[in-house]
Amino acid sequence: MLSRAEREVALMLCKGYIDKEVANRLCRSYHTVRTQKKAIYAKLGVSKDTELLAYMICEKKGIDFSLQELRTKGIEYLTQ
Repeated sequence: MLSRAEREVALMLCKGYIDKEVANRLCRSYHTVRTQKKAIYAKLGVSKDTELLAYMICEKKGIDFSLQELRTKGIEYLTQ
């Protein structure tokens, strides 16, 4: 679903880097990273980095991601 470049940005954000740090580490402009971040959010249906992190955890664990379930159950959703 995510392009290779978007996945790189998503993984860096999940490591806790801010947008400017991601841009520096991936040798991209800040504006490119911001544009990619917006595309990532739109594709995955998330609206903040914490939701992105939860999505990526679910993907790694093989759990179907549901923002509604995450908002209802919180951390228990990720530890099922």
